[in-house]
Amino acid sequence: MSTMPVPYDDLPTDPYSAYPPVDLTKVKYPETLDNSPNSPRATWGLGIERLFPVGIAIEAWNDLNIGDYYGCRWRDLNNPIASDFVKELLPRYHLFIDGKKLPEGISPMFCRVVRAGSRNESRSATQWVLIKTTRPGGEDRKEWEPWHSELRLSVEGLEPGSIIDADTFSGGIYCLIENYENRSRNDVITIDWGGITFEYTVSPLEASGTKALRIRVPDGKNEDGTANPALKNVLNEGPQRGPFEVRFKVVDVVGNTSGGKYHFSKGFPLLSNLDPKLLPAPSFKVNGLDEFEADLDQQERPLFQLTTFPPRAAKKPVPLNKVKASLRIFSEDNVLIESVDLGEIPDTNGGVETFNVAYEHVAKAAGGRFTAFYTVSNAAGTKTSGSTFVRVLGTATHMPAPDISPIEGTLMPLDKDAIVKIPEYFPFYKTGREMVVFAQGEPGEGGLLYTDTRLAGEQGGVRDVLKENLKIFQDKGLFQVHYIVNNGMNLRSSIRHSEKRSAELGVRAVEIPAPVVTYAEDGNIDPKNVKRSILLMSFPYIGATPGCTLVWNAIGADYDRSDSGSILIDSSTEGHLLPELLVELKKEVVLGNVDGEVSFSYSVQRAGAANKPKVYTRSEVLNLTVGPKVVMDTPIVVEADKLLQDEVHPKDVLNGATVRVNYSSMRKTDDIIVSWAGEFGISIIEVHAKGNPLTNSVDVRIPPHIIALGIREGGNNITVQYRFSRGNRTYTSKPLAIRLKLVTALPAPTINGIKDALFPLLALGNEVKIEVDRWILIQRNQRKFLTIEGTNADGTALRETVYLADNVTDDEVANGVAFTLAGDTLRALKEDSVLRVMFGVSYAQRDEPETAVPFGKREYRVLAVPASLPAPAFDNKPGATLSVSPLNYLQGSFISVKYSGMTTAQTITCELLYPDGTVADIAPQKGVAAGRVDVTISAQVIAMLVNKTATLRYKVTTGTKEVWSEPQILTVGTIPAENFPMALINVAPDKGEQNLATFAGNATLTLAKWLLIFAGQKVWITCRSVGTAQLAVLTAYEVTSADVTKGLVNIPVSRPWLEGLTNNFKVEVLVTLDKSTNIENAVAFRLTDYTVKGQLRIAQQAMYLNGVSIKEFPAARTTAESFGNVQYRVASGGAGGYAYSSNNPRVASVDASGKVTGNANGSATITALDRNGTKTSYAVYVSNVYRLLYTNTPLNFGQAWAWAASVGGAYMFDAAIYDIARNYINGTNFLVGRWAYSGGGCPAYWVTYYDNANGIYCRYLTETHPVMCLQPVY
Repeated sequence: MSTMPVPYDDLPTDPYSAYPPVDLTKVKYPETLDNSPNSPRATWGLGIERLFPVGIAIEAWNDLNIGDYYGCRWRDLNNPIASDFVKELLPRYHLFIDGKKLPEGISPMFCRVVRAGSRNESRSATQWVLIKTTRPGGEDRKEWEPWHSELRLSVEGLEPGSIIDADTFSGGIYCLIENYENRSRNDVITIDWGGITFEYTVSPLEASGTKALRIRVPDGKNEDGTANPALKNVLNEGPQRGPFEVRFKVVDVVGNTSGGKYHFSKGFPLLSNLDPKLLPAPSFKVNGLDEFEADLDQQERPLFQLTTFPPRAAKKPVPLNKVKASLRIFSEDNVLIESVDLGEIPDTNGGVETFNVAYEHVAKAAGGRFTAFYTVSNAAGTKTSGSTFVRVLGTATHMPAPDISPIEGTLMPLDKDAIVKIPEYFPFYKTGREMVVFAQGEPGEGGLLYTDTRLAGEQGGVRDVLKENLKIFQDKGLFQVHYIVNNGMNLRSSIRHSEKRSAELGVRAVEIPAPVVTYAEDGNIDPKNVKRSILLMSFPYIGATPGCTLVWNAIGADYDRSDSGSILIDSSTEGHLLPELLVELKKEVVLGNVDGEVSFSYSVQRAGAANKPKVYTRSEVLNLTVGPKVVMDTPIVVEADKLLQDEVHPKDVLNGATVRVNYSSMRKTDDIIVSWAGEFGISIIEVHAKGNPLTNSVDVRIPPHIIALGIREGGNNITVQYRFSRGNRTYTSKPLAIRLKLVTALPAPTINGIKDALFPLLALGNEVKIEVDRWILIQRNQRKFLTIEGTNADGTALRETVYLADNVTDDEVANGVAFTLAGDTLRALKEDSVLRVMFGVSYAQRDEPETAVPFGKREYRVLAVPASLPAPAFDNKPGATLSVSPLNYLQGSFISVKYSGMTTAQTITCELLYPDGTVADIAPQKGVAAGRVDVTISAQVIAMLVNKTATLRYKVTTGTKEVWSEPQILTVGTIPAENFPMALINVAPDKGEQNLATFAGNATLTLAKWLLIFAGQKVWITCRSVGTAQLAVLTAYEVTSADVTKGLVNIPVSRPWLEGLTNNFKVEVLVTLDKSTNIENAVAFRLTDYTVKGQLRIAQQAMYLNGVSIKEFPAARTTAESFGNVQYRVASGGAGGYAYSSNNPRVASVDASGKVTGNANGSATITALDRNGTKTSYAVYVSNVYRLLYTNTPLNFGQAWAWAASVGGAYMFDAAIYDIARNYINGTNFLVGRWAYSGGGCPAYWVTYYDNANGIYCRYLTETHPVMCLQPVY
């Protein structure tokens, strides 16, 4: 047997009122639907002050997801009164209900959710809620009377003005309260007996009747007349001597108070004579008239006085008696706020002495009361008067809207925490609770709510609200901010709401330029430059008209270190006059934000009206740091070239590279990011470091494995840079362009450890061991490539690939590469053939062979027959090894061959083996009977041998028999740089000057011919300067036969490179005397040093012309320029006589003065030219250029906008109108009476329209008017 499934489950928690409701579980008489025993009972209620709107909060439920439905049902339990869908995951959700739609009386309410995916439903428990929107006593129908005319009270058995004494109430005294409108159970009647109040709660039976309520005045006795000390004794606490009044008010169970302005009934006057020993009570006077009330709303700063009546003596006493008057101020809830001493004056014995009462003292009692009394003192003692009780009418609650910072008009920035400052308000309770509320929501829909509740403390509390807590309001439109106070006394009037302030949290729509701030330089304010620590801010906006309001902000670290204000625009500040106005900012903006940041901005608000939108035009935000100016040095790589900082050798960075960061005003909170970026998308890293304010310097290590990735055969260009951020500003250094050189002295592979040029086959065993020593910056996972090539005895080629992109292992990182090959692989090699072993490594850890860096190539001559003749002798200097200097053999040399048994029939062939296995071209010679032959070596061979080690041997051929000699190993040293010439530019000597203003075009380099110069040698000439990428003047240039005769002449040196220099430069020359293309084999020439001047300069950063400019308009232009559409930029240096040109004058034109004008939207390049023809350029970007399109045919708005869309029209906006007014004679006259749709700001069915007197305002959309729109110009 199955059961029906439960259609829904329970919500984890019940919903509740988002704002504090009235708890009805603790009232004297239960609030029930009817009087039956099982009638539903209301647990909470809402009155008039809590209904606009009603907020219901629902805590997040189980399995919450985007798209879940949530709603509230009230009385009509089949249809929601408010509902919404989950748009983002929050801890709770809010529904807002129009209080006017809630049913009067007690009714049921519950909330339900339906999950988006499963459609599972959950509901809350049903709650019974009392809604009451009627006031006890109804509306005051005679508002001109200073009391509630529908509330009436009398004292049983007494006429108005009666004297009361101890005999008057011997049997008790009763107040009679006539039936009043909307009398209900739990109404609390507060009776004021001459300033002392007591309460009475209306019972259900009394509420159902119409008879007058008979309420006993508490006199410390029971109904039977017996004394009861536990009971209040109002008669003893009230006025003891003098006139007073009795009145009452009513507050119902949900806090609705009788009346509007006047809550109390008309007073019933009595005269107290309960204590004849007291002096007569004082008289309170308002503008000279006796009053028991002070009306703050009707009296405009009246004169308040207190008249006292000290007794007259028959003879004027000496010294004079002293009269002292005092006030005791009570709130509406009868809480003592303050006791005030009005001072002490001499009694002149006239029977009357008058004290002035300050308006501020009376205002503190607004909605409440104060008592006044006096004392008379002399040597005999002190006498006290009776008390006068005065009720203060008027604004009982003064709760202005809170101040919000930062805010500009209504806009709060997205990236700042907010500060809410609660102004001074009253009534104020130091021990009460203050709740700051951010709320948004339309009745019938979901909403957003954020609250912050704290004890009140002192007046003027500040609340810090994190931007994360406000994120729920981002881009949601306007929301309201206010505060709620609760004095905690559980009275109907305990909870009060302040006025509200509108705000929004969204993207700033920028239309006008940022403010101008004095002393700002390069995005920073240096406090030492600010006179008197006071900044001045101005507003470069000319579109403000009288009636506009400009609001400005300077937002610092917090409320106290920020400043803001507003300016009402009038005839003295409108239009062109506004930018001349300077606003002083308080000192704390500078002094309080040192090492921080301040954001400056402003908005201009156009005055709103019933048919005119209130809109804000907002500026760009100017973010400035505050502190000593930051001067950033170019980064330094410690291991790089010490002077030029333009290249670094891998051998110097085996443990990593040290990037040194230096800049002024470094802070320990600076997060410095150092970037190292190589070409080809590898060898890239960013390293973080904290600043060191003690040294203004930080060293950052770039790991060696990152550097190794960048090693290439041709070297690699590395860019080193650093940056750090302070606030919204990022500081970025100049980049350091540095060349990561190729690794030098890479080990060549060996077979069986043989390092000379001869490979003896007879020594081969069963295995051959190929080894490569550890190399510079060896790293795991680098790729290795190894190939063996040779010629077998039968003429076939030998090619063995040992490694092809194999990974370098951890063992190889520690010990180098070793590989074993079968001996038979090489045993069949041909006698005297070349055996090559080629090894390379991809430092980049790539598999492509072209990424490999080739190591030294090992080439052997295969020796199949053992040598039997003695070794030759270079320059007739015997020995197995020999070292010589090439400077001793600039004209060539010889090899001496000497052995016994030499005959003329023998042929002697000398062989000089270079390190790469190639053989020098040496002609064979016949033997001589003397037994010694000297074989000539040319100077060209000597050049080939510089800085190398070669193998010398010879072969003797007798008939068909060949016999080889033992080898001699010859090492030829290098040639020092001072033996070579310098490269000269423009024939200027070393340490000379290159003045770019004295010649046009490129510079010209010459290099005299050098020692051992021969055709085919390769030349590299490089210009190097600190902070500038190297200039390759020549790269592996091949020397010609003409160069051998004259040296190198007419070599161009790039003028643009010279123009870009900011420092001196050097010329470096490298030549490979062996004709190799491998720069490692080159010898260095002497360096040439030059200074440079006369460069043509113009700012290189892009120019942005983004001011609004109307270029095509049916009126004559004035001489003014469109704001932000024109800029000047002039050249300097060079040869003078500057001329300027634009490659696209249709977009941006430039005149002879360097003034650039935007003519159409797009980009252009502006070039400056000096009289030498030197050029330098920068980019210009133009936007916001329009033409006005119009039709004079009257159209309604729908037709108007259809026409505008058909011609590609855009909205008209304020800045365009201001540009027309500025730049065209009577230009705005042409705009009058036209639709000018600006995208919003008007009520429903109204659209913006232009009127010359009022600017843009609103007209009903069915009206017909001519039309105008803007069309972008391209």
